[in-house]
Amino acid sequence: MVNRTKQTQDTDDKKIICPYCKSKNVIKWCKRKTENRGFIQRYKCKDCNKCFTINDGFFRMRNAPQKVTCAMDLFYRGVSTRKVQEHFKAFYPHNSDH
Repeated sequence: MVNRTKQTQDTDDKKIICPYCKSKNVIKWCKRKTENRGFIQRYKCKDCNKCFTINDGFFRMRNAPQKVTCAMDLFYRGVSTRKVQEHFKAFYPHNSDH
């Protein structure tokens, strides 16, 4: 009983809202393992009993968030796409030929 109260307090601090019913009655449920982003925290709404994750902008990306943000940062700094590709071949040799 103490753990559930603590979990509800943790989610209240971050103001997590259920995307289905817009309720704030949400608890941490489990962690989901993804290939590139590691473990993602899942939440469960106590009102509608649906599970969901928080969208961080990297949903269904094929690369790690650090690699995506690095590529975007280099591109918007004016580095050509060929130079960005060479950068990734030097610093991320695995799967950098795409």
